[in-house]
Amino acid sequence: MSAVRAAEPAPELRGMLITGAEKRFALSLPGGETAWVTVGGKFAGWALTEYRAADDVLVLVKDGRETLVKLSSSKISEPEVKATLADAEELLSKMKFEEMFDKLIEQQKKSVIEMTKGMTGRMKGADAEELAAFQSKMLDVIFKEMNAEVMKADFAKIYSEVFTKSELKGLGDFYGTAAGQAMIDKQPQVQAKTMEVMMPRMMAGMAKIGPMAAEFAKEQAAKKKAAAEAAAPAAEVPAAGNP
Repeated sequence: MSAVRAAEPAPELRGMLITGAEKRFALSLPGGETAWVTVGGKFAGWALTEYRAADDVLVLVKDGRETLVKLSSSKISEPEVKATLADAEELLSKMKFEEMFDKLIEQQKKSVIEMTKGMTGRMKGADAEELAAFQSKMLDVIFKEMNAEVMKADFAKIYSEVFTKSELKGLGDFYGTAAGQAMIDKQPQVQAKTMEVMMPRMMAGMAKIGPMAAEFAKEQAAKKKAAAEAAAPAAEVPAAGNP
């Protein structure tokens, strides 16, 4: 019996995902299932007892047998299978794509309003309500083609072309976990906080563009003038004795 157990293949390490202080490891059996497991968890009867960061190895134990698994030594024995649109659509559903996309678009709209304040601010004397309506109309034009239903179909096509069937399954397994759902639910917050950090820096950069453009225009005008003067024929000097 022990000989049979000794011949049993250990899981392969397909990837590692770090979410905050938590580390999750994608374990897979050759030709079989894949799951994301944390230290202390189990997969196919194997206990993930330790992650040795210094050596970048996992310690797996089953029936008293200890096995070290490294990502660099992991092999995918079965040929990769091309993903289908259905595979990608299933993943996007787990990702709550429509809900997440709508929230992200709302964040983008707020960012666009901030970026266009300079333009609308120059519309002195404009009625406040009409200006707000104009801004709303402007946003509708910008985001008209970016509705969740259309974008989901586009994303499904992209995902099916970029990822393999097993990769989409691995991602789906992760998004089915509590950590995966937290990443989805909190992505708009991350996006909002990211924009809070980026916008002041972007605006500071944009404020420098005006003087840079003016200096560039001045240099170009000077070069054009110098070139014109160099190309102009010298003034004729009257011959000696001529009046």
